Amino acid sequence: MNPITLTIDLEDPTENYAPNGRYVTMARQTLDLCDALRCRATFFTVGRVAIAAPNLVKEIAGHGHEIAYHSHAHVALTEENPVRFRRECRADKFGLEQLAGKPVLGFRAPRFSLMPQTAWALDTLREAGFRYSSSIMPTGLSLYGFPNAPRAPFLWPNGLIELPLPVGELGPLRVPYLGGIYLYALPGFATRWFLGRATPREVLWTYAHPYDFDTQESFAPMPHTPPWISLALWLARRQARPKIERILANGSAPPLGERVLEPGFAKDLAIYPAQAKSV
Repeated sequence: MNPITLTIDLEDPTENYAPNGRYVTMARQTLDLCDALRCRATFFTVGRVAIAAPNLVKEIAGHGHEIAYHSHAHVALTEENPVRFRRECRADKFGLEQLAGKPVLGFRAPRFSLMPQTAWALDTLREAGFRYSSSIMPTGLSLYGFPNAPRAPFLWPNGLIELPLPVGELGPLRVPYLGGIYLYALPGFATRWFLGRATPREVLWTYAHPYDFDTQESFAPMPHTPPWISLALWLARRQARPKIERILANGSAPPLGERVLEPGFAKDLAIYPAQAKSV
């Protein structure tokens, strides 16, 4: 089976970003989980986290995890202003690098919202110095899907590496199965079935949020999220830790940034057209 990298999307679901908010507590508990699993993860970190809780970012980096970027305020690219996005990318990347003590190589779009109509963001990311993106969902089952994109890593025309969300094929459908609500909701045998059919060329990674492991928090609707999805995500929290532990029980792969820097990683990657629409 292909090795799996753990990735964490670090944001405050309340959007308050208090310096000692619950998201900080849960992020530290997530570090404990990583220690228990003996894995080093990639933490895709929202810029506002770095401003509100800089010591948390330092702590994560100090544990040997990769710090990557998850936009300034967790706004989907479909709702972003390109000029503001460019400005925030540069400023936040610099700030995160000062805290981590290392270059920030990776970007993940909130809600995997890199699609044909938001491909304008690719040149901004490349110009800011990012080496890879982990931002597309190569399926038509999601509001934010990029249905025709490859399942395996590829290059955008500007040289940026893309590491797509792992999906499995079920007849004509591509089904996300390895992270978030998709992992938590699918029965274990289905996850194992898809994993057994992953091709050697795929870079497998799972994703979670620190709040996914917060089984003690009372239900509250999440901003910009339909109530039924908020409820489904809250109910799924009881499944998050055991399912993450199960798929990483035999060890994990290094952080994504280390994987893309392996010698020869990008040598034979195909170039996929961005299909950007004008903005």
